[in-house]
Amino acid sequence: MMWPLAGAGQIISGFGADRDHGSRHHQGVDIAAPKLTPVVAVADGVVMGVTQVVGTEECCWMSLRHDDGWQSYYVHLNNDLYGTDDGTGIGVRPDLVEGTEVTKGEVIGWVGDSGNAEETVDHLHFELRTSGGEAVDPVPSVRAAQRQAVLLDPQPNWPYADDDGLDLEWHAATLLTQGLFLPCDETMTTFCPGRLASPELANEIITHISGRSPPAFTEPYLLLRGSFRPDLHPALTHMLSLGCDAIENCLSHGITATELARPAAWVRIDDMVTRLLPKSVELKTGEPVVNLPGAEDAESRLRADGVVSSCTPPLSDQLLLTREATLNFLLMWVGGAEPQPCSVGFQPNR
Repeated sequence: MMWPLAGAGQIISGFGADRDHGSRHHQGVDIAAPKLTPVVAVADGVVMGVTQVVGTEECCWMSLRHDDGWQSYYVHLNNDLYGTDDGTGIGVRPDLVEGTEVTKGEVIGWVGDSGNAEETVDHLHFELRTSGGEAVDPVPSVRAAQRQAVLLDPQPNWPYADDDGLDLEWHAATLLTQGLFLPCDETMTTFCPGRLASPELANEIITHISGRSPPAFTEPYLLLRGSFRPDLHPALTHMLSLGCDAIENCLSHGITATELARPAAWVRIDDMVTRLLPKSVELKTGEPVVNLPGAEDAESRLRADGVVSSCTPPLSDQLLLTREATLNFLLMWVGGAEPQPCSVGFQPNR
């Protein structure tokens, strides 16, 4: 089996230890690790169960049935919003349900202090059970896996290993504990802040922050093939860092600031229409339809609402945005975060 953390940890309590004054015995092993250290599946298998009732003592743990019949349990996963101990966050990967297939090493949750661990150090309670459900001492297997593990170095602010020191660090972790997981590759431990963002990523973030799903673009959203100039953005020539193998492929998946402004402004306009619509009016055709504004109208709306600073240069229609820039923009344009003051020299296209 694999070490159950994508990071270092210390075994602090073994199998069979007394619990509740000897009325029961410890059925697994406790591994102390920083809160939000990713927890991974120790073997290929399927999800047996997920318990994640936010705001209750039932949050948060899950179990897997391995392909060979054995079972593993992952308990005391995170239940707090990032930076708090409020019990209203999530700790199991939000898309996992009973029957979901997972692979060995895949992130399934994050370390926390949920359940009866609120008064203890943050840790993972890990159990290993036979196909018949009998708990066995996992320490030999865990220690063997630990010796063979290639461990990431957990930073104080996880869950992403490559966000340390970036402005998005706090925001990305907060979004995660609200239920929005934004990994960039199969390891599920990295955010890839410098990689090219996609319209799908933008809409996913917008929908989560606003609770509204922007309509699909009714015309090709990318108008760059005739006007795009790679010399304006040399970083785009580094295909591996952007996740595409040719500039044409980058162009078919990227998004510019002017295009990102359209769904961001749509959220604000749709909210205004909804608030202004008289409650007594019965629409014969259902809810009012608000189409995506044009790029120019969208930028004007965002500037009028004060979420784009007056000293910010016109939004670019040529430079493709990174994942970091896209998240930062949307936190201001949709989430209401304050734009950086003019004196800082905020650069809108990174």
